[in-house]
Amino acid sequence: MKLLKKHYLQVYYQPVIRTLTGRLCGAEALIRWIDPVKGFLSPGDFIPLFEEMNLSYKVDRYVIQEVTQGLRGRIDKGEKLVPVSINLSRADFQMMDPLTELNQAMRKNGLRWSLVRVEITESALSKDVAGLKRAIHNFRQAGYEVWMDDFGSGYSSLNYLKNFEFDEIKLDIDLHEGL
Repeated sequence: MKLLKKHYLQVYYQPVIRTLTGRLCGAEALIRWIDPVKGFLSPGDFIPLFEEMNLSYKVDRYVIQEVTQGLRGRIDKGEKLVPVSINLSRADFQMMDPLTELNQAMRKNGLRWSLVRVEITESALSKDVAGLKRAIHNFRQAGYEVWMDDFGSGYSSLNYLKNFEFDEIKLDIDLHEGL
């Protein structure tokens, strides 16, 4: 993808703060498109397009590479590390083997598996439930934490989630509407 080669797509790190302590406990890797002409483009504008064109797995593969190389760079500089979460979508499980991709990048960069967390979007639960359950189990067996991302944005229920082995569930709450 030309966008990736020219680095128009960049990984940004959103801090994860423990509310009880106010301390940084992790980061979430998010992709952002910085167009040389149009400037910053909203993920809501380009992510659905990538998904529709079956290109989102290439972006997620790029994120895996960027995150693992970034973590290696921080280690080499002696900087503080926190675990980084990467997002995986339904297309990732259809178009590639995300566990193999992640394991290869982790080995290449000499990283501990505990430095990366896997977030699976709620929309990924809607197809191939058995395959996704197996994938989550395999990630956990390999030593990764697996989180449900944006629970509440779709149609899943808490009762449905009991079928999966998530280590953590992130709620999708619109703070403008209140709790």
